[in-house]
Amino acid sequence: MRYISIDKLTEGMTAGKPLYGSSGHLLVQTGTILSESVINKLKKIGYTGLYINDAVSVKIKPKDVVSNEVRREATTAIRNIMSAKVEEKAKFVQTNLKEISDVLNQIIDEIMSSDSSVINIIDMKNFDEYTYEHSVNVCVLSCVIGMGYNMSQTELYKLGLAAILHDIGKIFIDENILNKPGKLTSDEYEVMKTHSTIGVEKLNLGKELPPTVTSAILQHHERYDGSGYPFGKKENEIPENAQIISMVDVYDAITTNRPYRSQISPAEAYEYISGNSGRAFNPELVQVFLKKIAPFPLGVEVLLSDGRSGIVCKNHEDNLLRPVISLFATNDTHDGHEIDLNNDVDSYNITIEKILM
Repeated sequence: MRYISIDKLTEGMTAGKPLYGSSGHLLVQTGTILSESVINKLKKIGYTGLYINDAVSVKIKPKDVVSNEVRREATTAIRNIMSAKVEEKAKFVQTNLKEISDVLNQIIDEIMSSDSSVINIIDMKNFDEYTYEHSVNVCVLSCVIGMGYNMSQTELYKLGLAAILHDIGKIFIDENILNKPGKLTSDEYEVMKTHSTIGVEKLNLGKELPPTVTSAILQHHERYDGSGYPFGKKENEIPENAQIISMVDVYDAITTNRPYRSQISPAEAYEYISGNSGRAFNPELVQVFLKKIAPFPLGVEVLLSDGRSGIVCKNHEDNLLRPVISLFATNDTHDGHEIDLNNDVDSYNITIEKILM
């Protein structure tokens, strides 16, 4: 299985993973032979790529840390809350916290039982579902980081709950601001910044949730150097859960295509998080992140410093920057040769230039 950007998909390719539309309905199932109409539909919805199965990548099998079924349940649960009518929101959130709680426990169980806690796959988001899928992704990523930070199951639950609800305040933000395709004005940005406090206040979450959860929701836009909001706190003044959510919130956002800016690759985002260690993000948590989020996920095509290209077919969990590459020959075919950038002596001077997306 390999990841192909939407612009490189062609008729006759075989889908390697399912894709879903608005409200969770299945658009493409595994094994679907892609037609031009299906590809055009995926472009219109806003998908930026798809995993395909072909002879070149038959041995590559990226695994989700959390199953697609549980992700869809979580997306539906958060959608149900965030799409309620304004006058019903407070009551609706409180009565639906159990649904969130149930699916969160499934997420944590799957992460804890996974044979790999490294995020080793490109997430494929539906433009129409971005708000909800982003909340679920931040939850999954936060729990993976929390597990790498040796949190207990109870601690993971509180972290995950804050993460999946971190943007709950956006249900009170004007949709014209929330969905604006261009850059926000300074006044609009000030309104947007209120989402981290307004949700907790208007939904009275202090009565429904533990203080560790509400404090993380309130402060997930604080930054390690004090440059964040709403309180301008810094370093250890910021709750640990808020620091984790802050970091993965940024990562998921910048690796997603939006109307006002293009996504960047996982490798570029990995470098961004690393480069902001000690500034925006807690250096200790950044080190955990760098061991848990693969910059070159399985199945992506990469260009090497010696001019060759290939597909990432294995990642070393102790050195995610130096994976095993299945090389291409000419005409996008596999030449049968693999190089291990981490262990092959002859490959020590070879680096990955970029992901070919």
